[in-house]
Amino acid sequence: MEPDETWAVTVSDARGEPATWGRIPRSYIRCSRDRMLPLALQDRMIVEADAATPGNAFDVHTLDAPHLGPQDPQPVVEILTALAHSLR
Repeated sequence: MEPDETWAVTVSDARGEPATWGRIPRSYIRCSRDRMLPLALQDRMIVEADAATPGNAFDVHTLDAPHLGPQDPQPVVEILTALAHSLR
C-alpha cells in the first residue's frame, strides 16, 4: 500500500472545474464497510460532485466491502463489465 505519488499529490488542491470536468459518464463504487471513508462521507462526495456537474450524475453502485474492496474481485468485475457494455 505504498503510493507512487509524492506527498504533494496528497496535499494539493485537486478539485475539478465544473466547466471542464464531468463531461464523460461517471460511476462511483461505494464500499459499505469502509472505515476510511464512511458511507456518509462517500455520499457527501457524490452529492457535491453531482451538484457541480448537473446533468451528469454518478452511476452509483454499492458493495458490501471494506475500503480496499471485496476479497473476491468478481463483484467489481461485474460492475465494470456492465459499465463497459453500457458505453457501446
